Formats: sequence, C-alpha cells, structure tokens
Amino acid sequence: MKIWIDLDNSPHVLFFAPLVRMLERDGVQVIITARDFSQTTELASAHGLNYLKIGEHRTPRTFLGRAGATARRAWALARRMRPEKPSAAISHGSRAQAMAARLLGVPVLTLYDYEFISAGVFNRLAERILVPECISPDRLTTHGVNSGKYLQYPGFKEEVYVYDFVPDDRVLAQLALDRARPIITIRPQANWAHYHHHRSEELFVALIDRVRREPEAQVLILPRTLQQRQELAARYGIRGTPFRVLETAVDGLSLMFHSDAVFSGGGTMAREAALLGVNVYSFFAGKAGAADESLSKAGRLKMLTTAEQVANLVFSKQPLPVLQRAGTPNRTRNFIFEQIVEFAASYGNENPIIREASAVS
Repeated sequence: MKIWIDLDNSPHVLFFAPLVRMLERDGVQVIITARDFSQTTELASAHGLNYLKIGEHRTPRTFLGRAGATARRAWALARRMRPEKPSAAISHGSRAQAMAARLLGVPVLTLYDYEFISAGVFNRLAERILVPECISPDRLTTHGVNSGKYLQYPGFKEEVYVYDFVPDDRVLAQLALDRARPIITIRPQANWAHYHHHRSEELFVALIDRVRREPEAQVLILPRTLQQRQELAARYGIRGTPFRVLETAVDGLSLMFHSDAVFSGGGTMAREAALLGVNVYSFFAGKAGAADESLSKAGRLKMLTTAEQVANLVFSKQPLPVLQRAGTPNRTRNFIFEQIVEFAASYGNENPIIREASAVS
C-alpha cells in the first residue's frame, strides 16, 4: 500500500505528522508533497518529515488568481506523482491534490473542519470526506456535500496532535521572553482567503491599537507569509516596542502554552489554544464554523465581534495551563487513522480506474 499525503498549508504538518508515523510503523509507504507556503516546509522539516516540495509561495487575492495557482500546482503534482502510482490521495482540504489525483485516477479522501469553505472541488472529486461531528448534517447538505460521501469523526482535528503535546520551555529562551511580563501572541487574519471578511481586519487594527498601550507586554506576531510580514510594518505601522514580528517558524504550541493571551484571525490556532486551556480570543469575522461555536459555548474560546470589546480588554499574567491527558486514548487520531487505512485498502489498486491509469503511464 502506498499513500500520498499533501501538505497544502502549515496546520496540515502538525495534523499529519503523527498519522504518518503510525502509517509507517504499520509498514505503509507514505509519499509526502508539500507546498512552500506559510511555514509549511519549515515545519515539515522540523517534524522530521521527508517531503517533495511542489508549488510556489503565492497568495493571490482574486478568484482567478487563486484558481490559476491551484491549477498550476495540480498539474505539477500530477506530473510528479504519476510514476509513483499511489493507492490513495489524502489531504486536509488540498484542492490541487484532489484535481491532480483525478487526472491520475487516484481515489481521494479529504478532510475539512470549516463547513463554509468553497467545497465544490471536494464535493465533486473526493470519494470520501471526513468532517468533525460538531458539524450538523443539515449544514453539510445545505452546503452541497453529498450525504453518501461524508463521514463524521469524533472531536476536533487539533486533538490528533494537541493531546500528545509536551511544553518546551526552550521557546522562552529562543525568543528572549521574560516570564515575569505578559506574553501576548497574535496570528493575523488571512486577508487573501475566499472566506475573509473585512471586519476581521478592522478588529485586528483595533487589537494592535489596544496592545500598543501595554508597555510591559511582549507582543509576538506570527505572520502567515513573507508578504504579510512586510505589510505589518507598511500597512499597520507595527514596528518597535512592544511588538516583535517573527521571521521563522517556531514551536507554536509551546509559545501559546506560555502566553497570557492568544489572538487569532483564523480557526486552527484558536482551537489549538482552546484545547490547551490557554486564554484565547478569535477575531475571525467570517461565518462562524461549528467547531469554533462549540468551543465558544463551552467557554474555552472567546469570540471578539466589536472594536469596543477589543478596546476593553484587560491583560494580566495567567497561570500556566494544567495538562492532564497522559495515557488517555486519542479517539480522534485513532478514528481518522483507521479511516485512512480502510479507504486506501478498499479503493486502492482494486479500483479499475487506477489500473487503467497505471497501464497508460
């Protein structure tokens, strides 16, 4: 059995790293492709993953630009993967992989955890779609997902790796952070994403104005791309005390663990912090997904919706979270792992389309 995993964005590295180790432990050959985008390849190397770098670092802001970039990467993936003849293509929402796999006749299993993404490619090209159980079937079918294709998994995707997390204090020395002073970590919004809402940017500006008034705070900003890092100074005037804009990938989980407040303009980092028990806020202003709604209702994630809320924030030192999950079976990871193996085994090389594609190649 040969499984092809595509890492299309930085959160996919942490998600797939433990699954790759489990697959390889069981004798499955895993081929990994990675897009050079938003610290994806840096993190893949840090996690010891062997990967093929395919795809350029681009953040086009128009639909046609994004579609063109996806199509070019899909073609590059198809050309590179044709001789490999994988049994299955697995990703967390990689449109380029789904398109390339269809060209090669390789069955596709994809996952996504935000039900309001533009999911047309996956609905048409994937044989199976895994989504968290917190997303109701009504939301999925309303959004056009074929009820015969999707399967719900327990928990949140971040639980695949967060519950194995062991804090590393070295991140404090690496970033020269003072434990006695407040540490604030901010992940900006993805301005180029199709689901981006202008209110997210307005809340981000309000947040920057608010933390400027915290001279004792250590404010670390984790930009998503090189272009965004450059814009932080030029567009938002983010430079000098109390800000520090990071230039390379860091151990984000350990940084958040030691942070007194975490702010995120997107879902993954906010959910990671919420599951760690950190004081975390989301200023994502698009349609709220079921995963974030669930954590918000549980009191684990605070949703910021107005500039007034941001202006009234109060910062103080927080006790470190207490992690008490050692020895607990990881039901989310085990379920997803079993689905990947079952999918690859049941579709795999018994699929006549793949046999035909293999014969042609």
